[in-house]
Amino acid sequence: MKKILLFSILFCAIAMPAIGALDDADLNKIRLIVSEEIKKETDTINTKIDKETNTINTKLDAIETRLRTVETGVAELRGRNIGFSAVQDWIVALCAVAAIILSIIALRKAAPKAPPTAQDTPKAVSQ
Repeated sequence: MKKILLFSILFCAIAMPAIGALDDADLNKIRLIVSEEIKKETDTINTKIDKETNTINTKLDAIETRLRTVETGVAELRGRNIGFSAVQDWIVALCAVAAIILSIIALRKAAPKAPPTAQDTPKAVSQ
């Protein structure tokens, strides 16, 4: 029993300074240590964020260049389409004119000739 009492008194004597209140100097030291650790962590986080934003910016630049090439390709195709539509319009117009001319020629060939009138003299047939 004496040993238990002796050990408990010894442990209380050792723990006594830890029970004391923290003064302002101790709190300032703790604040300084915490702020330094926070600064270290924020610096590492900021460098990681900077690296990521740089890689994202390079990827965006590559995407923008691809988009520009696609836009120029689309513009070229639209220009060609306009050119083809103009040529197509002229071909349709030429086909319509040709169809009109062919129909006039066909109507002239198919038109019945007028019967001979009394004023027309029959030609003599030579024997």
